[in-house]
Formats: sequence, structure tokens, C-alpha cells
Amino acid sequence: MKENNVNGWIFLDKPIGISSNRVLQQVRKIFHHCKAGYVGTLDPLASGFLPIALGKSTKTIKYLSNYYKEYVFQVTWGVHSSTGDLEGEIRRIDKKYPSVEKIRKTCMNFIGDYYQTPHKFSSKKVNGKKAYELARKKIHVDLKKEKKEIMDLKIINRVSKSKTLFYIKCSSGTYVRSFAEDMAKALNTFGLVSSLRRVGFGNLDKKLISLDYLMSLVHIEDLLSILRPIEKVFNEFNQIHLDMNEVALILDGRPIKMNEVKNKINVFRGQPTLAKFKNKLVAVGYLKDGNFYPKNVLNNLVV
Repeated sequence: MKENNVNGWIFLDKPIGISSNRVLQQVRKIFHHCKAGYVGTLDPLASGFLPIALGKSTKTIKYLSNYYKEYVFQVTWGVHSSTGDLEGEIRRIDKKYPSVEKIRKTCMNFIGDYYQTPHKFSSKKVNGKKAYELARKKIHVDLKKEKKEIMDLKIINRVSKSKTLFYIKCSSGTYVRSFAEDMAKALNTFGLVSSLRRVGFGNLDKKLISLDYLMSLVHIEDLLSILRPIEKVFNEFNQIHLDMNEVALILDGRPIKMNEVKNKINVFRGQPTLAKFKNKLVAVGYLKDGNFYPKNVLNNLVV
């Protein structure tokens, strides 16, 4: 398999019990160690939606970084652990189990802007190191509160008096384990996340591929057929259609004046733009001050 042929996205259903990076290495092995990367780290005990980019698509990872996320998670009440989930050491137990009415009322109070301190056992970067790496070495760091947004939060099921299943839609970078602890604190008890599954990633297609299915594919054609083209993943972005002269400018890293393309697009300023030539993606860039500026050239067309 030639690496030049491997370009696109896989929306993987990450299984429980394996790190996001380990999943990435397995995917790279399947595709003959091509360039790859993912967006939106999931903890080993979490499952669900993990977008993985292969080949030149890795240049577009940054465009997904601010997408909102959706999760289904279970909180076990009355228990506090060092990591905020079942992986850590149980530190405190207090059998205070909130009623459904109190939980529902507390959920309403969290809708909207929400200031959160990232969990010390999280992938939050601190001076170039991940917070959990420092925490495991017992190195203390002060993690500052960050503004997040809770767009939706509701009870799915009261599993038992000590366990409640929730759905949440939240802004990028929201740590569900920290959120569960904050919610438990508001209910005058403790709480930890006993299950976590990401079920949505912005407006991306929610049809996922399992790692087992991916590993079962043996023919190159089958592997390439499951890759999602960049233009399909970012189909809501602005699009411009280039002529030969404009392609030459872009391949040279130069901007295109809007008066040359103004009749070819519906402009949503500040949103990334896909530049195409004969329906083939050439570059991703931005519209600013009357120009299209290419940021990532994805196809070295001969002009």
C-alpha cells in the first residue's frame, strides 16, 4: 500500500481498556505505518467516537479541535477517587445518594457557561507535559479554571439509588470527570464517573467503525474504501472552485483576491474554506480582507 494513496478520515469506535494513542498505533500498523493522528483524547476506560486522520488529512486535524462533544456517562454517587473514575484509588466514601428531583434541578443549574478546573489526572498540557504524567509523579501543579459551555444535560436513567446515567452536550475541552465531581459537590455528596462513552463529535456523521472490523479487513481496496474524504468530513465549510491560474497561485502559497472568486462562494467569514479544482480538493484556507489565504495545501497538482 503506497502512503500517497492513504488520505482520509476514519471515525473509529474506540473500545474500553485501551488508550487513544494505542488505538492510533494499531490503525497506523493496519495502514502500513502511514502518517496518522487523532483529535479528542479518550481515557482508557472511555469508549466511543475517536476521529483519526490518515496521510495528508492530518493537516486538517486542527479544524476539528473546537467541535462540541456529546457523551453518555454514568455517575456513581457517594464515592470519591484520585482520578475521578474507577481507575484511581478510592479516597472517600459517603453514602449520600441524591434524589432524582434534586439531580434534575442541579442539571438545570449547570446549563450555560460553566467554569471548570481540569482534573489533575487529565491530558491537559502543563509546561509541555500532560497533567496526568505530573500527577503520577506526585508533582503538584495549579490548574486554573477555564470557561466551558454546557449546551444540554439530562438524566437518561436512574440505574439505582447510587448510580445515574446522563447525556451531556458540551464545548470542546470539557472534562467529564471534573464535571461529575462538580455536580456531586453541588448535590452535597461525592461522585465518580463509572462509565463514559462519546456519542457525538460536532456535526460529524455518527456512523462509527469498530477496531475489530477494521482489523478484519485484508484487502487494500476495502481499507481505502472506508476512508472519508476531507471534503466530505468538512462539507459545511465554505467552498471555492478554482481555475488553472488560481491553482498555480495557491500551489505557490499566494492568496487569491476575492474579486476573482467572489461569484463562486457563499461567504461565511472566519470559517475555513475548501479550495477545489475540477472537484478535487487542493487546499484549505481562510477568507480575510477580501482574499483567500491557503493554509494547508493538500494536493500537488501539475499545472
